[in-house]
Amino acid sequence: RQLGRDTVDEEYGRVTMSMDFREGGGGRKRLHKMCDLLEEYGVPYVVRELKISDYVFFVGDKLAPILIERKSVDDVANSLADGRWERQQRNMRKAQYVLGGGQDRRCQLCYLIEGDASQRMVHGGNVGRRSWNQTLEDVENAIESLPSKGFSVMRTKSIMGSMVLLSKIARDVSWKAKNGSIDATLTYENFLGQWRRCNDEVGDEPTLRRHQYPAAPIVDSTNIQFEHPTDSLDRNGITGDNDADVSANGNVPNEEEKECCTVAMDISPNRPAHVRAAGSDDAEELNKLSIADLKKKCKDRDEKQSGTKKELIARLLKPRKPEILITRSRRKQYVPKVPSCNAALMVALLLNHKPGIDGLSKEKLMMLAEETGVSKDPMGGNGGWYDGWAGMKDLLKGDPPLVFVDKRKYSLTTQPPGSAGIDIAKALHVLAHREELCKCGNYVGI
Repeated sequence: RQLGRDTVDEEYGRVTMSMDFREGGGGRKRLHKMCDLLEEYGVPYVVRELKISDYVFFVGDKLAPILIERKSVDDVANSLADGRWERQQRNMRKAQYVLGGGQDRRCQLCYLIEGDASQRMVHGGNVGRRSWNQTLEDVENAIESLPSKGFSVMRTKSIMGSMVLLSKIARDVSWKAKNGSIDATLTYENFLGQWRRCNDEVGDEPTLRRHQYPAAPIVDSTNIQFEHPTDSLDRNGITGDNDADVSANGNVPNEEEKECCTVAMDISPNRPAHVRAAGSDDAEELNKLSIADLKKKCKDRDEKQSGTKKELIARLLKPRKPEILITRSRRKQYVPKVPSCNAALMVALLLNHKPGIDGLSKEKLMMLAEETGVSKDPMGGNGGWYDGWAGMKDLLKGDPPLVFVDKRKYSLTTQPPGSAGIDIAKALHVLAHREELCKCGNYVGI
């Protein structure tokens, strides 16, 4: 909800997010779209000129110690070419000194990197305009160096994904403000005054280990934080070998959570051997088969039948898809692929399904689908908007359709049992967790 510059939202812990008016490349249309997405999440915000970073948070009229710079991979290439890359980092570290209690630097600095550099390459192998002459390696090396320079890094696929992440950070700041666990002491004017008086040396790269490789403002399963070269264990001191029963939020699910969240379809370990996944012991037997026989087996499991013998065997060694999806495919009925935008839409509808409650609007559903992580490409497309919505027509067709729309509100169909949209969505949710795509944090039996 856009607020006046001097107003606050009491219900949101008196927290307001301020975004720089040049966001979206300075284009009014792009900025309006970004604002619309924030409003979908109910985040109180103000658009104003910001001297440092692109996003800041106010608690009342005091500035919270969190500074976020959003950059597309094109922006990174541009900044490297014109020299702004290092200058912006120095300015943000000076701001950290002011907001974070001097040498203690208790202020979070975060780069929100948007997009995939490999998809932004132009003729000649460079990122952005050819005249910038920034290779893919230049851009990725610059991003990977940020944690050692005192910045956390969070990555998203698109502007829509960035707005989702920013709304999560805003909610976290709101929660901390309500609980009195955030230290906001300076007005923006006082902050700028002190920042301008700081010596340039204050903005030098950190040399102390405790000021390097910081944690991100929030935990997000798609953002693997860069570890310090000397770190051999994760943040909990546990290696990744024993995490089979750990959910995406890092907690071991209790029995009640397992019962509530497990998708109990045809994936029981007690099912007949001919429908269980082939294990590693079967690899040798599969290798004895001809390509034609391997393709028949792939067809029986609704797997791709193209590729080399090695690729065919790899598909057959994966767990078998839920039978409901295989049966539907055999009947020539539409089945969303995982990952895909349509699978993300289905999973988002499942995670937010409430019997007897109206469905989701198009805009809300698009944001929630982006948040799942199940789409292969950005839901909003590469620089466009609502590209991921094009496949909705396939979900609305069929007898029964997978998705029902009423008064521009979308929800999963629930009848008849076994072929309704909600059953297909549960199966897709299982596949999304098998591929380690879904970020819902729920325990799902796979």
